[in-house]
Amino acid sequence: MTIIGNPEIGLYTGKLPKGCELCRLGGKLVLFITGECDDNCYYCPVSDDRFGKNRIFANETEVKDAMDVIYEAYRMKALGAGITGGDPILEIGRVIEIIDKLKNEFGSDFHIHLYTTGRYVNDDVMKELVSAGLDEIRFHPVKELYLNAVKIALKYDIDVGLELPAIPNEGDKIVRLVKWAEENNVKFVNLNELELNARNYLNLNSKGLHAKHGITGVEGSFNTALDVLKKFEEDKKITVHYCSSVYKDLVETRTRFFRIIKYNSKPYEEYTNEATIVRAIVKTNHKIPLLENFGEFNGSNEYSVSPSIIKDLLNEYTDLIDEIYIVEEHPDSRRLRVGEKLIYSKSKNS
Repeated sequence: MTIIGNPEIGLYTGKLPKGCELCRLGGKLVLFITGECDDNCYYCPVSDDRFGKNRIFANETEVKDAMDVIYEAYRMKALGAGITGGDPILEIGRVIEIIDKLKNEFGSDFHIHLYTTGRYVNDDVMKELVSAGLDEIRFHPVKELYLNAVKIALKYDIDVGLELPAIPNEGDKIVRLVKWAEENNVKFVNLNELELNARNYLNLNSKGLHAKHGITGVEGSFNTALDVLKKFEEDKKITVHYCSSVYKDLVETRTRFFRIIKYNSKPYEEYTNEATIVRAIVKTNHKIPLLENFGEFNGSNEYSVSPSIIKDLLNEYTDLIDEIYIVEEHPDSRRLRVGEKLIYSKSKNS
């Protein structure tokens, strides 16, 4: 086999895991099931507002229950879901309920994978997960003892893989784990570029690790992953896959946002190459036919319309309009505003 892909995005040998294939299409709902975890990895990238907290997020939106998750899946016409944390197994009842309802709602082809350290995975847990419909499980064995959980999972009809950070200077350790995985018929090993963020940067800096690639990628992480890939380049028994921080920060999120735009945007909303939504906000206390017919009333004295009709509005109804803004937002349900520009004000133009 040869190494396939783009170093800036990701490289792999063999065949990509199904969960990764769907992620590349932007089709995976990211389901953060809980921030609770009994392992305290020094490089953990989970943010302070999530780590250790029993909160649920579907994509970027905090949700309360399975029905909220299903709603978010419909918004993006999801092809599957990736369940992460924290360690989702600490909320196994919640996990089983949501898997079961997602499968019932979207069918057996709706692909679901789950990440765990393996600390709490046993036969009872695996029976529950497989019975509910889990398709793929990925282990991050932070202790050698947790490899026993991988062996347990391998007894079941489910895709089993390892998910490891490519920590600089730990290539020999990673190679040993890949060889172990191969010997035990594990299907794939994913190597993630080590990420530096606001939560873990002190721990990483204290070990001489600093960001250099993209926004968060740690210097030396790619080289470590590439060295491992080369050692298994001719191996036909196991897939080794490197996923970059640039892909996660820019490509995966943007592709998923484009999918949300495609299936959930309003007729008056335009979009950019960065997968953000652009709309005009018109403030007026008057009823204007153009706004009534081609826009949406937001409440109070505000309408949302396409920026393309602003010229016609100002030509015909200048005296009736108080202000016009162009705003740029993320398309998910948070509608995080990333830009705002006042393009017309009656008080400034009078």
